[in-house]
Amino acid sequence: MKILFIINPISGATSNDNAILKIHEKAAATHIDFKFFYTSSDNDDAHIQDQLKDYKPDRVVACGGDGTVQVVAKNIMNRNIPMGILPLGSANGLATALGLSEGLEEAVDLVFDEATTIMLDLLRFNDKHICTHLADIGINAKMIKNYSEQGERGMLGYAKFLLQAIKESPLLTYTVETPDEKYEKEGYMIVISNANMYGTGIRISEGSVSDGKFEISNIERIALDEAIKAGLTKFNVFIDKNMFSDVISCKQAEIKINQKVDFQIDGEYMGKVDHLKIDIFPAAVPVLIKK
Repeated sequence: MKILFIINPISGATSNDNAILKIHEKAAATHIDFKFFYTSSDNDDAHIQDQLKDYKPDRVVACGGDGTVQVVAKNIMNRNIPMGILPLGSANGLATALGLSEGLEEAVDLVFDEATTIMLDLLRFNDKHICTHLADIGINAKMIKNYSEQGERGMLGYAKFLLQAIKESPLLTYTVETPDEKYEKEGYMIVISNANMYGTGIRISEGSVSDGKFEISNIERIALDEAIKAGLTKFNVFIDKNMFSDVISCKQAEIKINQKVDFQIDGEYMGKVDHLKIDIFPAAVPVLIKK
Protein backbone atom coordinates (compact mmCIF):
# COMPACT_ATOMS: atom_id res chain seq x y z
CA MET A 1 0.00 0.00 0.00
CA LYS A 2 1.12 3.55 -0.79
CA ILE A 3 -0.09 6.59 1.16
CA LEU A 4 0.22 10.20 0.01
CA PHE A 5 0.19 12.69 2.91
CA ILE A 6 -0.84 16.20 1.86
CA ILE A 7 0.33 18.60 4.57
CA ASN A 8 -0.55 22.23 5.19
CA PRO A 9 2.70 23.50 6.74
CA ILE A 10 1.03 26.45 8.48
CA SER A 11 -2.15 24.76 9.69
CA GLY A 12 -3.18 25.38 13.29
CA ALA A 13 -1.08 27.15 15.89
CA THR A 14 1.78 24.65 16.20
CA SER A 15 4.20 22.90 13.88
CA ASN A 16 3.54 19.55 12.24
CA ASP A 17 6.85 18.07 13.42
CA ASN A 18 5.25 15.58 15.83
CA ALA A 19 2.83 14.34 13.16
CA ILE A 20 5.66 13.85 10.66
CA LEU A 21 7.68 11.92 13.26
CA LYS A 22 4.70 9.67 14.08
CA ILE A 23 4.12 8.97 10.38
CA HIS A 24 7.76 7.94 9.94
CA GLU A 25 7.57 5.66 13.00
CA LYS A 26 4.32 4.02 11.89
CA ALA A 27 5.55 3.53 8.31
CA ALA A 28 8.75 1.90 9.56
CA ALA A 29 6.77 -0.45 11.83
CA THR A 30 4.30 -1.45 9.11
CA HIS A 31 6.65 -1.35 6.08
CA ILE A 32 4.14 0.83 4.22
CA ASP A 33 5.36 3.16 1.49
CA PHE A 34 4.49 6.85 1.92
CA LYS A 35 5.20 10.27 0.50
CA PHE A 36 4.74 13.86 1.72
CA PHE A 37 3.44 16.75 -0.35
CA TYR A 38 3.35 20.23 1.22
CA THR A 39 0.75 22.72 0.05
CA SER A 40 1.84 26.25 -0.74
CA SER A 41 -1.30 27.92 -2.22
CA ASP A 42 0.65 28.15 -5.48
CA ASN A 43 -1.21 26.00 -8.02
CA ASP A 44 -1.75 23.25 -5.43
CA ASP A 45 -4.48 21.51 -7.43
CA ALA A 46 -2.25 20.95 -10.45
CA HIS A 47 0.63 19.73 -8.27
CA ILE A 48 -1.67 17.30 -6.41
CA GLN A 49 -2.96 15.94 -9.71
CA ASP A 50 0.65 15.34 -10.74
CA GLN A 51 1.27 13.49 -7.48
CA LEU A 52 -1.81 11.29 -8.02
CA LYS A 53 -0.71 10.48 -11.57
CA ASP A 54 2.95 9.78 -10.81
CA TYR A 55 2.80 8.21 -7.33
CA LYS A 56 -0.56 6.42 -7.72
CA PRO A 57 -1.40 6.27 -3.98
CA ASP A 58 -3.85 3.77 -2.54
CA ARG A 59 -5.09 6.42 -0.11
CA VAL A 60 -4.53 10.13 0.42
CA VAL A 61 -4.38 11.78 3.86
CA ALA A 62 -5.24 15.43 4.51
CA CYS A 63 -2.99 16.77 7.28
CA GLY A 64 -4.44 20.08 8.48
CA GLY A 65 -7.80 21.70 9.08
CA ASP A 66 -11.00 21.87 7.04
CA GLY A 67 -9.33 23.88 4.28
CA THR A 68 -6.74 21.15 3.72
CA VAL A 69 -9.45 18.47 3.76
CA GLN A 70 -11.33 20.44 1.11
CA VAL A 71 -8.25 20.67 -1.14
CA VAL A 72 -7.71 16.91 -0.94
CA ALA A 73 -11.37 15.99 -1.38
CA LYS A 74 -11.92 18.06 -4.50
CA ASN A 75 -8.84 16.52 -6.13
CA ILE A 76 -9.88 12.90 -5.50
CA MET A 77 -13.67 13.21 -5.79
CA ASN A 78 -15.35 10.42 -7.76
CA ARG A 79 -12.05 8.51 -8.10
CA ASN A 80 -12.72 5.94 -5.35
CA ILE A 81 -9.47 6.77 -3.53
CA PRO A 82 -10.00 6.66 0.28
CA MET A 83 -9.20 9.87 2.14
CA GLY A 84 -7.77 9.91 5.65
CA ILE A 85 -7.73 12.95 7.94
CA LEU A 86 -5.08 14.01 10.45
CA PRO A 87 -6.87 16.89 12.24
CA LEU A 88 -4.04 19.40 12.67
CA GLY A 89 -5.98 22.65 12.10
CA SER A 90 -7.24 25.31 14.47
CA ALA A 91 -10.79 24.06 14.02
CA ASN A 92 -11.29 20.56 12.64
CA GLY A 93 -14.99 20.63 11.89
CA LEU A 94 -15.33 17.66 9.56
CA ALA A 95 -13.06 15.47 11.70
CA THR A 96 -15.19 16.36 14.74
CA ALA A 97 -18.41 15.54 12.90
CA LEU A 98 -16.95 12.18 11.82
CA GLY A 99 -15.90 11.35 15.39
CA LEU A 100 -12.20 11.18 14.52
CA SER A 101 -9.70 11.36 17.35
CA GLU A 102 -7.70 14.53 17.98
CA GLY A 103 -5.07 12.37 19.64
CA LEU A 104 -2.13 12.28 17.24
CA GLU A 105 -1.06 8.66 17.75
CA GLU A 106 -4.58 7.30 17.33
CA ALA A 107 -5.21 9.49 14.28
CA VAL A 108 -2.01 8.26 12.61
CA ASP A 109 -2.85 4.63 13.42
CA LEU A 110 -6.26 5.04 11.80
CA VAL A 111 -4.99 6.32 8.45
CA PHE A 112 -2.46 3.48 8.24
CA ASP A 113 -4.57 0.60 9.58
CA GLU A 114 -8.30 1.14 9.15
CA ALA A 115 -10.22 0.01 6.09
CA THR A 116 -13.68 1.20 7.22
CA THR A 117 -14.99 4.12 5.18
CA ILE A 118 -18.03 6.38 4.96
CA MET A 119 -19.04 7.99 1.68
CA LEU A 120 -18.72 11.76 2.00
CA ASP A 121 -21.05 14.11 0.14
CA LEU A 122 -19.56 17.31 -1.26
CA LEU A 123 -21.30 20.65 -1.78
CA ARG A 124 -20.72 22.98 -4.73
CA PHE A 125 -21.28 26.74 -4.73
CA ASN A 126 -21.95 28.75 -7.90
CA ASP A 127 -20.89 25.81 -10.10
CA LYS A 128 -17.22 26.03 -9.04
CA HIS A 129 -16.37 26.09 -5.31
CA ILE A 130 -16.31 22.73 -3.46
CA CYS A 131 -17.17 22.43 0.26
CA THR A 132 -16.63 19.43 2.53
CA HIS A 133 -17.74 20.74 5.95
CA LEU A 134 -19.72 24.00 5.88
CA ALA A 135 -19.93 27.49 4.52
CA ASP A 136 -21.55 30.57 6.00
CA ILE A 137 -22.47 34.16 5.27
CA GLY A 138 -22.31 36.95 7.83
CA ILE A 139 -20.74 36.99 11.29
CA ASN A 140 -18.45 33.95 11.15
CA ALA A 141 -17.28 34.79 7.62
CA LYS A 142 -16.52 38.35 8.74
CA MET A 143 -14.53 36.99 11.67
CA ILE A 144 -12.56 34.67 9.37
CA LYS A 145 -11.84 37.60 7.02
CA ASN A 146 -10.38 39.70 9.83
CA TYR A 147 -8.52 36.70 11.23
CA SER A 148 -6.93 35.91 7.86
CA GLU A 149 -5.91 39.51 7.12
CA GLN A 150 -4.07 39.80 10.43
CA GLY A 151 -2.23 36.51 9.99
CA GLU A 152 -3.42 35.11 13.31
CA ARG A 153 -3.19 31.38 14.05
CA GLY A 154 -5.19 29.20 16.44
CA MET A 155 -8.48 29.66 18.28
CA LEU A 156 -7.24 32.74 20.18
CA GLY A 157 -7.00 34.45 16.82
CA TYR A 158 -10.66 33.72 16.15
CA ALA A 159 -11.69 34.98 19.58
CA LYS A 160 -9.83 38.26 19.08
CA PHE A 161 -12.16 39.27 16.24
CA LEU A 162 -15.42 37.80 17.56
CA LEU A 163 -17.13 40.89 18.99
CA GLN A 164 -15.87 43.09 16.17
CA ALA A 165 -17.54 40.78 13.64
CA ILE A 166 -20.82 40.81 15.56
CA LYS A 167 -20.89 44.60 15.67
CA GLU A 168 -20.08 44.95 11.97
CA SER A 169 -22.55 42.35 10.65
CA PRO A 170 -25.89 43.82 9.47
CA LEU A 171 -29.34 42.24 9.54
CA LEU A 172 -29.84 40.45 6.21
CA THR A 173 -33.01 40.02 4.20
CA TYR A 174 -32.90 37.16 1.73
CA THR A 175 -34.79 34.45 -0.12
CA VAL A 176 -34.05 30.73 -0.24
CA GLU A 177 -35.52 28.84 -3.17
CA THR A 178 -35.41 25.02 -3.30
CA PRO A 179 -37.05 22.68 -5.82
CA ASP A 180 -39.95 22.34 -3.38
CA GLU A 181 -40.51 25.78 -1.83
CA LYS A 182 -39.48 29.44 -1.62
CA TYR A 183 -38.68 31.01 1.77
CA GLU A 184 -38.38 34.65 2.84
CA LYS A 185 -35.90 35.10 5.70
CA GLU A 186 -34.24 37.67 7.97
CA GLY A 187 -31.13 36.98 9.99
CA TYR A 188 -27.57 37.92 10.85
CA MET A 189 -25.97 34.81 9.43
CA ILE A 190 -26.71 31.94 7.04
CA VAL A 191 -25.01 28.56 7.56
CA ILE A 192 -24.93 26.03 4.70
CA SER A 193 -23.73 22.76 6.20
CA ASN A 194 -22.76 19.36 4.90
CA ALA A 195 -21.76 18.18 8.39
CA ASN A 196 -23.89 18.66 11.50
CA MET A 197 -21.53 20.58 13.79
CA TYR A 198 -18.76 23.15 14.06
CA GLY A 199 -15.25 22.13 15.03
CA THR A 200 -15.95 23.12 18.64
CA GLY A 201 -18.69 20.47 18.80
CA ILE A 202 -21.60 22.94 18.65
CA ARG A 203 -24.39 21.08 16.85
CA ILE A 204 -25.99 22.80 13.86
CA SER A 205 -28.54 20.25 12.68
CA GLU A 206 -29.48 16.59 12.59
CA GLY A 207 -27.99 16.23 9.11
CA SER A 208 -25.29 13.81 7.98
CA VAL A 209 -22.29 14.04 5.65
CA SER A 210 -23.59 11.02 3.74
CA ASP A 211 -27.35 11.53 3.39
CA GLY A 212 -27.35 13.24 -0.02
CA LYS A 213 -28.68 16.49 1.48
CA PHE A 214 -27.40 19.70 3.06
CA GLU A 215 -28.89 22.08 5.60
CA ILE A 216 -29.43 25.84 5.46
CA SER A 217 -29.67 27.41 8.92
CA ASN A 218 -30.93 30.96 9.47
CA ILE A 219 -29.42 32.70 12.52
CA GLU A 220 -32.11 35.16 13.54
CA ARG A 221 -30.46 36.59 16.62
CA ILE A 222 -27.11 36.97 18.37
CA ALA A 223 -27.21 37.73 22.08
CA LEU A 224 -24.22 39.93 22.97
CA ASP A 225 -23.93 38.57 26.52
CA GLU A 226 -23.73 35.04 25.14
CA ALA A 227 -21.21 36.15 22.56
CA ILE A 228 -18.96 37.66 25.23
CA LYS A 229 -19.22 34.48 27.27
CA ALA A 230 -18.38 32.42 24.20
CA GLY A 231 -15.40 34.61 23.43
CA LEU A 232 -14.01 34.09 26.91
CA THR A 233 -14.61 30.34 27.08
CA LYS A 234 -15.06 28.23 23.94
CA PHE A 235 -14.17 31.00 21.48
CA ASN A 236 -17.41 30.24 19.68
CA VAL A 237 -20.39 32.54 19.43
CA PHE A 238 -22.72 29.66 18.60
CA ILE A 239 -23.63 28.37 22.06
CA ASP A 240 -27.40 28.85 22.00
CA LYS A 241 -29.03 25.71 20.58
CA ASN A 242 -32.12 27.70 19.63
CA MET A 243 -29.98 29.67 17.18
CA PHE A 244 -30.13 26.66 14.86
CA SER A 245 -33.85 25.97 15.07
CA ASP A 246 -34.69 27.54 11.67
CA VAL A 247 -33.31 24.87 9.31
CA ILE A 248 -34.09 23.88 5.71
CA SER A 249 -32.89 20.48 4.45
CA CYS A 250 -32.56 20.11 0.68
CA LYS A 251 -30.54 18.84 -2.32
CA GLN A 252 -30.44 22.10 -4.27
CA ALA A 253 -30.97 25.74 -3.37
CA GLU A 254 -30.53 29.29 -4.56
CA ILE A 255 -30.02 32.11 -2.07
CA LYS A 256 -30.50 35.79 -2.99
CA ILE A 257 -29.48 38.42 -0.42
CA ASN A 258 -30.44 42.10 -0.29
CA GLN A 259 -26.77 43.21 -0.05
CA LYS A 260 -23.26 41.89 -0.58
CA VAL A 261 -21.98 40.18 2.55
CA ASP A 262 -18.90 38.25 3.68
CA PHE A 263 -18.78 34.57 2.66
CA GLN A 264 -16.49 31.70 3.70
CA ILE A 265 -16.10 28.02 2.76
CA ASP A 266 -14.34 25.54 5.07
CA GLY A 267 -12.52 28.34 6.88
CA GLU A 268 -11.38 30.12 3.70
CA TYR A 269 -12.63 33.65 3.07
CA MET A 270 -14.24 33.89 -0.38
CA GLY A 271 -15.11 37.60 -0.61
CA LYS A 272 -18.56 39.20 -0.61
CA VAL A 273 -21.61 37.73 -2.32
CA ASP A 274 -25.30 38.50 -2.73
CA HIS A 275 -26.21 35.33 -4.60
CA LEU A 276 -25.41 31.63 -4.11
CA LYS A 277 -26.40 28.58 -6.11
CA ILE A 278 -25.83 25.35 -4.17
CA ASP A 279 -25.95 21.73 -5.25
CA ILE A 280 -24.52 18.45 -3.98
CA PHE A 281 -22.34 15.60 -5.19
CA PRO A 282 -23.57 12.61 -3.15
CA ALA A 283 -21.13 9.88 -2.05
CA ALA A 284 -18.20 11.64 -3.77
CA VAL A 285 -15.26 10.56 -1.55
CA PRO A 286 -14.73 7.52 0.73
CA VAL A 287 -13.34 8.72 4.09
CA LEU A 288 -11.53 6.53 6.60
CA ILE A 289 -13.32 6.35 9.95
CA LYS A 290 -13.17 4.30 13.13
CA LYS A 291 -14.66 0.82 12.92
